[in-house]
Amino acid sequence: MTDHTPGDLTAGARLAGYRIEDRIGSGGMAVVYRAYDLRLDRLVALKVLAPALARDEAFRRRFIRESRAAAAVDHPHIIPVFEAGEADDVLFIAMRFVRGGDVRSLLDRIGPLPAPRAAEIVTQAASALDAAHAIGLVHRDVKPGNLLLDGGRAPDRPDHLYLSDFGLSKASLAVSGLTATGQFLGTLEYVAPEQIEGRPVDGRTDLYGLACAAFELLCGESPFRREDSLAVMYAQLNEAPPRITARRPDLPAAIDGVLARALAKAPADRYPSCRDFAAAMRTALPAGDIRPQAARQQIAGEPRRAAPPPMPAGAGHTEAAGAAHTEAAEIRPEPRRPDFPPAEHLYRAAPGRAAPGRTAERTEPSRADLQSDDGPRRPWWRSPLPVAGVCAVALLAGGGAYALAGRGTGDGFRALPVPGCTKATARAPALTSVGSATASPGGKPFGIAVDGQYSFITNGNDVNVFHDAAGSAPVAIRSIAAGQGDKGETITPDGKYLLAAENNGAAVISVAAAEQGAPNAVVGLLASPGGKSAAQVLISPGGGFAFVTMQSSAEMAVFSLRMALAKGFNGADFVGFVPLGNQPVGMATDGTWLYVANVGGTLSVVSLHQAESHPSGAVVATAQGGCGPDRVLLSPDGQVLWVTARGSDALLGFSTARLRTDPLHALMARVMVGAVPLGLAFADHGSRIVVGDSNLGGSKRFTTNLAVVSTASALAGKQALLGYVPTGLLPRTVALEPDGSTLLITDQNSGQVQAVRVADLP
Repeated sequence: MTDHTPGDLTAGARLAGYRIEDRIGSGGMAVVYRAYDLRLDRLVALKVLAPALARDEAFRRRFIRESRAAAAVDHPHIIPVFEAGEADDVLFIAMRFVRGGDVRSLLDRIGPLPAPRAAEIVTQAASALDAAHAIGLVHRDVKPGNLLLDGGRAPDRPDHLYLSDFGLSKASLAVSGLTATGQFLGTLEYVAPEQIEGRPVDGRTDLYGLACAAFELLCGESPFRREDSLAVMYAQLNEAPPRITARRPDLPAAIDGVLARALAKAPADRYPSCRDFAAAMRTALPAGDIRPQAARQQIAGEPRRAAPPPMPAGAGHTEAAGAAHTEAAEIRPEPRRPDFPPAEHLYRAAPGRAAPGRTAERTEPSRADLQSDDGPRRPWWRSPLPVAGVCAVALLAGGGAYALAGRGTGDGFRALPVPGCTKATARAPALTSVGSATASPGGKPFGIAVDGQYSFITNGNDVNVFHDAAGSAPVAIRSIAAGQGDKGETITPDGKYLLAAENNGAAVISVAAAEQGAPNAVVGLLASPGGKSAAQVLISPGGGFAFVTMQSSAEMAVFSLRMALAKGFNGADFVGFVPLGNQPVGMATDGTWLYVANVGGTLSVVSLHQAESHPSGAVVATAQGGCGPDRVLLSPDGQVLWVTARGSDALLGFSTARLRTDPLHALMARVMVGAVPLGLAFADHGSRIVVGDSNLGGSKRFTTNLAVVSTASALAGKQALLGYVPTGLLPRTVALEPDGSTLLITDQNSGQVQAVRVADLP
């Protein structure tokens, strides 16, 4: 038997000494079977991983190493792992067959738990986590679904809890790059701020997740639950946890302080260990009966959730055990199909029909808006931050920029609050008199690089070469096969080479050969080990180094371009990775500092010198960048970093000095521009910024356009949105011709390249 696919093992099949009896759970990465251990005469839960994981050498080694490390932890509250290995070309892990369900299923069935029972569950989980931390294991996905309850104990006995799923760790998936593009590593409602920002994790990261779970055990929902994923992420990073006594007034006030400390944003401000947190929780909560019967009692003032219909006779063991061995966002019990949101429109029009030149009201950022530069995907949970939306609508009734009485800093600088997700509607006139023309290369044009006579546009796996003409559409002359999934691109300062981000690095193309149609224009490929989903590329001012953001692996790859060109593209040119926040995309540099937008919600400030020599320690500051920061543009004097924030529907201006020295108070301008802004470029000697409102997600009720912004008015806090230029579907990248006469825009979904006359802009 070879190359199993998850789920193709039927009853009676044998794998590594185990006889399959039934399939009890499944997911995208693995299938869980009830199996019989023929050697030791016992039932086991056998998790069989997807073949792609087994074929990845880095993942295979780490999976086996971590599974064996977890198996070596002899602790009564860590699920016993009997074996982890490889057989018949698949990876598997055999563990104790637990007949009970998980805590997630318990909450779904009976609602919030009595305080004593919740404290007992947290205490057992804390004990297991501290034991794992003592040998260097960090779980990274602590949540009710990974806390299993032993259903085989007597019904009048207290719960016996098992912590599950160390073996198939999120870190292993991240290292191998085998997560889906843009997949968040962790469960957002329980994830610590340092995980979102891509910073190092330790036992205090698991403590944060345990505290989120404890909050849910007591009141029925996690502390930062929102209907929209961006709003959850923003709350985890920025908002204080709510007082649980506001939701459970029967609890003593002391529990608010305990949970507030455990949910501190900075790891150093939390309890030193999970057991310390559990002890504080037990002290703050009243004592009482911790047996499961107590959980059936109605909590005063709390509505009880409807119980599920009774299972058919004989079904209990299979379904309960399936739930008990489910994996965080990976495995679900077979009878419970994943409840994906419908693929519906991401936006709806404001009351009445949106007039030409106006955007419609945004109701839900899509998962694609946040997570991928590849195009639309299924939407995440809905409804952004309501308070931020209401405030933004009130402030933006007239459209354009606004300035709030932000926090003063003692030197006259008035910082604005960083926006979250918003429903605000921007309004401005349609600029129908602006001249434009289009060329239609077809495909999915994405990135643009220009050298004054020619423009180069990435289009799937090709780079299209165009001949430019001032004020008119460029003329396509040839296409070059460059690599896989080419995205952003740039030209070296000496004009000799074009670099297009692709796969795990960048294709290096001879500009002269591309322009003249010579064969073998691609001179080499820069490749990083383990990097995934290259998004944008930037060249150091001296031309010696190339930097590529890896959108799916939360890092930036650094290459010695000089070495690659001199000695060949053999892997020795890879310098290392700069660890960044979740989903890094846009970059800009002033020659000393490099600024990176991470779609997960942050901006990273990187020392360019350190990145070239010691990349792992090159990040010097991290700031909040709004809801889904994507592309960046540095002012000519290097003092302002302009950022498009997808989920905020805004153009944001940050003081670069304060990003480095006072990142909490760096925002100095905000302009509402339109639906899901992506690309941006200066025009008219920097007095204007043109932003592509992409409407990523493709709602027919929402307008795509180019927003024209007055730079000076934005910085002064005045009306700054001057109007909208009509454009094609999904304007992705905006670039200015070197002579300043023409803006070029890729319209990805209409397969066009648009040329706009700068002289016609207001």
